[in-house]
Amino acid sequence: MLYAITNMNLEKFFSSELILENESVLLRPLSINDIDEIELISYSKELGEFGARVKNRDDLTYYFNFCLKSKIKKELYPLIIISKKNKNPLGLTMFGNISFENKRLEIGWTWIGEQFQGTGINELVKGLLLDYCFNDLGLRRVEFKIDINNLKSQKAIEKIGAIKEGLLRNYNIQSYGESAGTYVYSILKEEWKKSI
Repeated sequence: MLYAITNMNLEKFFSSELILENESVLLRPLSINDIDEIELISYSKELGEFGARVKNRDDLTYYFNFCLKSKIKKELYPLIIISKKNKNPLGLTMFGNISFENKRLEIGWTWIGEQFQGTGINELVKGLLLDYCFNDLGLRRVEFKIDINNLKSQKAIEKIGAIKEGLLRNYNIQSYGESAGTYVYSILKEEWKKSI
């Protein structure tokens, strides 16, 4: 169903039970009930910033509470990524920095379990999210922000056609300390149409 952008607002978006799927993965809203299964693929240094900050059950509980409170505050919409083959979780991703008035949002805060990295899961997930943003929400722009040291994520997002727009200097404090910067990438609606 194609939503008219004028009919979408933060209240409606954050109260929706968003389900996106293809033949391989299903994305649905994160729930506190997912914590036990997500724990099975957590606690790895190969999980980027998530892995650096989430090292035990207390960290994971804090992270889940942060995600769910951010949804209540209409700041982040966290989604769990589930394998359709065996119903197991593969990771998490989120929508954030949403501006329906300006027809844009950010996709990010994504991590994929170590054993599923390099399998094409991230590309499938980003495809679902981008199709939803451009085809259902009618957005003009989707942004991604990636730490200057996160070369793996930079390459992954460039692979799906995102354009590097610039560097936000001294933008974040990361797990390793003060970051020198964060790259901003984007995909525009007309660019995504060309890439599919």
